[in-house]
Amino acid sequence: MTRAERVLAWVANLLVPGTGLVLAGRMALGVLTAVAWGLLAAALLVVCLVAPEEGAPRMAPLFAAAVVLQYGAVQLLLAARLRRMRALLAAEARDAPFRSALGAYARGRLDEARATCKDLLRADPDDVEATLLLASIARRRGDARAARRHLRRARYLDDAGRWDFEIERELAAIGPSRPPGAR
Repeated sequence: MTRAERVLAWVANLLVPGTGLVLAGRMALGVLTAVAWGLLAAALLVVCLVAPEEGAPRMAPLFAAAVVLQYGAVQLLLAARLRRMRALLAAEARDAPFRSALGAYARGRLDEARATCKDLLRADPDDVEATLLLASIARRRGDARAARRHLRRARYLDDAGRWDFEIERELAAIGPSRPPGAR
């Protein structure tokens, strides 16, 4: 969502709460909110205009409070939605180079994949996925020593153990390590 689209969503949401949510991709919630807003605003108008002496002194503050609360809640919902959308777009932009490296690896262009992984690791030295891909590239090239080094680094970086299965699979694919000097 571009900056102009975010501004449009905010302005629409200011005019009719819920329309900004519709523009931000939350159709059902936006329509439900707009309908509820319309009903609350209509009820407030009816109480104040149709029966001002009967219901207005008691009901108008209650309806006004409900309208204000709903208005604020919808603004907060829209802010949260736009923040999530920005975070997703930022994550997408960060993941694009890694996907490019994976594609190059899958097509057998190991030099291109290796260069992209090195660039990713320059930007973020703690990138476990790029480190694992470097280990796979080294294994495919026949460089078991470099592959083991990358796998040790990946294991060190992976505190939660999320990538243990991949690390073990790569180690199994490399085979047993030979002691120095053995042939």
